[in-house]
Amino acid sequence: MWTQLMSGFLLVISTTGFARLAYGVLMPFMQADLNMNYTQAGLLATTISLGFLAISPVAGVLALKFGMKKVIMAGGFLVTGSFILLSFSNSFYLYTLIMFFCGAGSAFVFSPIMSLLVIQFQKEKGLVLGVLLSGVGSGMLLSGLMTTYLIQYFPVWEWRAIWIIFAIISIIVTFLSWIVLKEPGNRASNKDDRNLRVAHVYKNQKIVRVGIIYFLVGVAYLIPILFQTSFMIHSGISEKVAGSLFSISGLFTIIGGPIWGMVSDKVGRKKSLLVALAFCVMGGIIPVVNDHIISFIASAILFGFSIGGLMVLVQAMAAERSLPYLVPAVLGFVTIFFATGQLLGPFLAGAIIEQLGGVREAYVFAVFIFVTALFITSFVSEKEKVVLEP
Repeated sequence: MWTQLMSGFLLVISTTGFARLAYGVLMPFMQADLNMNYTQAGLLATTISLGFLAISPVAGVLALKFGMKKVIMAGGFLVTGSFILLSFSNSFYLYTLIMFFCGAGSAFVFSPIMSLLVIQFQKEKGLVLGVLLSGVGSGMLLSGLMTTYLIQYFPVWEWRAIWIIFAIISIIVTFLSWIVLKEPGNRASNKDDRNLRVAHVYKNQKIVRVGIIYFLVGVAYLIPILFQTSFMIHSGISEKVAGSLFSISGLFTIIGGPIWGMVSDKVGRKKSLLVALAFCVMGGIIPVVNDHIISFIASAILFGFSIGGLMVLVQAMAAERSLPYLVPAVLGFVTIFFATGQLLGPFLAGAIIEQLGGVREAYVFAVFIFVTALFITSFVSEKEKVVLEP
């Protein structure tokens, strides 16, 4: 299990951490070199999310039809190719297309790798998802460190060299995964039956309800990540302290996933998710009530630790409401909800800040969304779980 799990962890780092999140670190360098305005720079970030959103449901269906490992490998190679093109292109329009393929490659890996390992190790699915999803935070941390410390050694290539380094790492990890990963043998034998059951996934109210919770998580969780530093600076805290606290929050995000996963394997997904959402509510309320540095430290720890587990818990909850061979379709389906929330959340938060005058109001909005998710989760029944096949 651990050999495959570490391979999946590295895949998530390269195809999510690097492919979808590293652009935020590299954007200022690319913007200056390519003479992009903020609208163009923002459009590239949106295009990555659109690629991920558009391909997520397709990835699940293709994984059922052709096998999860083949789809994962295709995603790994697509991401690698995108990195190489990003390092050599000079056209904004071509960059827009490449960013879409970067998000698409990420989608081909994200849900299928979760599915492949969850199906094989059903009793440890919380731990499995926790370790895999900690790769998201690890990728963020590594991309930031690599950009900060390596870009100075490439005075000519600068940010282009970082994309090439990402490409080298991605191709090595993809080939390693090709050797290590094993395709689960539990597949549906009848094509018509498989198609019927996939269609049933999209109509299953139990799975749709989990998807709605995932949508709310997608809307809210980016708000503290994106606006925490601004909130602290506006409250009179230095940029250095704010940046350090952001890094601490990121570290708690990395360790939070596996811990929440292991706990939920013991006490259940619903109880764990309710507690994680309650921590997020507290993390949002504390700095709104009192913007002292101690409040921000508590908020950063609560948010970081809890956000690291939300995706783990919701995906595990969704996976338990389907037969094993349908897990790729289920996770691909609920990821649509999550990705849509990710697109809306920052836009809504930005509009609230502009209209109501401060980041504090955006935090209140996030708290409201987390409370709504908590309320819906309280109606989820553990009896809805499907008894999985051995």
